[in-house]
Amino acid sequence: LRVLFTSDSFKSEEVRFAKVKSPAEMVAGTLRLVDDHREIKPGLFELSQEPKYMGMDIMNPPTVEGWHTGREWIDSGTLVERINFASDILGNTELDGVRILVDRLMGLGDKISPEQFVNGCLDLTGPVVVTDDTMGQLISHASKEGDLTHGTDVEQSEFTRRSGEMFQMIAATAEFQF
Repeated sequence: LRVLFTSDSFKSEEVRFAKVKSPAEMVAGTLRLVDDHREIKPGLFELSQEPKYMGMDIMNPPTVEGWHTGREWIDSGTLVERINFASDILGNTELDGVRILVDRLMGLGDKISPEQFVNGCLDLTGPVVVTDDTMGQLISHASKEGDLTHGTDVEQSEFTRRSGEMFQMIAATAEFQF
């Protein structure tokens, strides 16, 4: 293991974030992120069907060799399903796990700049490493409404809304798929 973990290939920037999440990884990872996977509850069957809509019918591979991996998971139809699923979950600020993410963001300070806000959201949803162009667009969107504060109930409500919106935007990025 030492040889494997210390090899140049293991640490190469070329392979970092190069693997596209399979539909099962996308669904399970998103549910784990918002801590909405620990108990049996209504709607669980519907969640188990989400990978099928993204092209991966669990326990029913297309051939005996299984599923192909990589960018084959993403086409115009399945990408929409992936983005919709992740943004619906991450944007649901009523979920306890999303609420915990929002509370962690509030822990960054009493007044948070748009740059701090975006970086905090990216760290909490992955961490997700985005291109400079994507980062610029996320910060530009966050800057439209200025700094974030959470001292009053109204400010907390607004902070929560903006956090859910930013989580949804991050879920819609190409970088979230890796």
